[in-house]
Amino acid sequence: MDLDNGRKQLVMEWYELYYDDMYRFIFFMLGDKQCCEDFVHDTFVRAYTAYDRFNHRSNIKTWLFSIAKHLVLDEIRKRKRYRFISFDREISSSFNLEQYIENKESVSQLYSAIQKIKPNYRLVIILKKIEECSTKEISQILGWSEAKVRKTLSRALQSLRKRNAIEGGEHIEQTL
Repeated sequence: MDLDNGRKQLVMEWYELYYDDMYRFIFFMLGDKQCCEDFVHDTFVRAYTAYDRFNHRSNIKTWLFSIAKHLVLDEIRKRKRYRFISFDREISSSFNLEQYIENKESVSQLYSAIQKIKPNYRLVIILKKIEECSTKEISQILGWSEAKVRKTLSRALQSLRKRNAIEGGEHIEQTL
């Protein structure tokens, strides 16, 4: 009983510490505010139930991102289509979003472009450029080599640049 209560308390502490990070990650991956809360909740429920399998090879935040990644990729597979999002609410982040809000059209183009690229590209761009994870952390979250992370990030940015040119957006590169 004490062990179970200790685990609940620990997961609640993680929830307080990492809720915003998980919400932001899931929001950027799915572009759907309505389901974000559910996926964040599911991330922490899975962390609670899988706690015994957590082997401390990575830090807690990295492990939580990995859980969230599996949830959103499953959802993307279920949807089998891309959704467009409208940017109408500020999301706290480790980068200064306020300075980007000044040019709301560029930010909207960025989010729209991110939603249109392959899920693996989305994962890497969001983790690296928005969540500011290191290449090593991303490799742990995704279970990839650091070289694969770097190569995928390069291809993802190239894909965004290409979309930018096709759709006439001029500020996507500057926004990232």
